Amino acid sequence: MSDMIYHTRLIRLQSIFRMLLRRHVASLSTGCSVAQKNDLLDRRRKLEARISAYEHRISVIMKLDDETLWSTDVGQHREIDPEQDNMSDDVLARYPDGWFTPEKENITLPSALAPGEIDRQSLEAFAMIEAELRKGQITDALEGLRLALGEKSLCFRAEVRNANSQRTTLRAWDRVHKFDADARRCRSTYRYARSALQRLHIEAEYLDTLQDITDDDMKVAGDLTDERRFGQRSDTLPWFWRIGNADESDGPRMQECTSDYFNLLYAAP
Repeated sequence: MSDMIYHTRLIRLQSIFRMLLRRHVASLSTGCSVAQKNDLLDRRRKLEARISAYEHRISVIMKLDDETLWSTDVGQHREIDPEQDNMSDDVLARYPDGWFTPEKENITLPSALAPGEIDRQSLEAFAMIEAELRKGQITDALEGLRLALGEKSLCFRAEVRNANSQRTTLRAWDRVHKFDADARRCRSTYRYARSALQRLHIEAEYLDTLQDITDDDMKVAGDLTDERRFGQRSDTLPWFWRIGNADESDGPRMQECTSDYFNLLYAAP
């Protein structure tokens, strides 16, 4: 039991550290300074040390044999948005050869194994632990997505439409882009966690409630930002606004943004 608790904490911490470093890399511009490069190298060294310690410990806990097969699907769904990943690639291209990217490495988890390996090596208990963690990731990602889209809608209505100068307009649009980037990060995390859960072949009923999040789901259409527009076309909500107790479990700020989103969605023409 103690090994399982340790395993749970390791997975959670590694996911957090990798996600934070990926976001940091994505935030860097192509003209980053020597100090920024050195800071990034230091962060990567620390993450690499954590990953090495994790891999050593997990090899003792999971006891994988030499015949272990790995899934070919791992890496197809990333925890960072592809557009932001391209930005980071531009930065990495400027670095000397030999720079490593531990934030992109796949780590040993039951979901990384090929189909049938979990049963063959009797890793069902560890797969259940990862499944619960992935469900937690999905819940957090959907909550963050709803909040980001709600803030985006609120910003459109309260700031973009009421901006009365070039300065306030630019500031308002910067905030819209920030919330849009937040929403895309949440979608990437959701897709990564959902893909991992699918590979575990656990929680089939729960997986049936989850769908892909499309670009159209992420948009705040023109009829959401102008309640006087004739012929409202957004008469249904994306599925993630209706899943579980999304309207009950979030805090006051989430409720405010959700209320504003709904008001924009169902505003009379």
